[in-house]
Amino acid sequence: MRYITLVLLNMPIILLGLFNIITQYKVKKVTKQRFRHQVFLWSIILAVLVFSFPIYNYSIGKPPLDSAELSLFDIAQTTAIVALVYVVNSQRRKVEKAEKTLRDLHQEISIKLSAINRE
Repeated sequence: MRYITLVLLNMPIILLGLFNIITQYKVKKVTKQRFRHQVFLWSIILAVLVFSFPIYNYSIGKPPLDSAELSLFDIAQTTAIVALVYVVNSQRRKVEKAEKTLRDLHQEISIKLSAINRE
């Protein structure tokens, strides 16, 4: 039951990350390479979340979904890590957007100043 709780708590965060990158790709805000990288990242996080615990249990001879050793702290910690990955990814995206805007503004200022200096 604890393992299912872990998956259910983290699934919305992972799906939100996937939907955000798909939406940004559809509106052409990210490149194809960035899109592939982000989809790969969120897919790996999802695969590790879903398959690592059952594989570990199977390898030590327990039933795959036996979660007696999974504590509430483990659940909270894993959820916090996944949420932090989402937040850091979102912040990185915002910083890149701000840098691009700053570059564009700098370019515009340079063009206008060069036009003024020619006069």
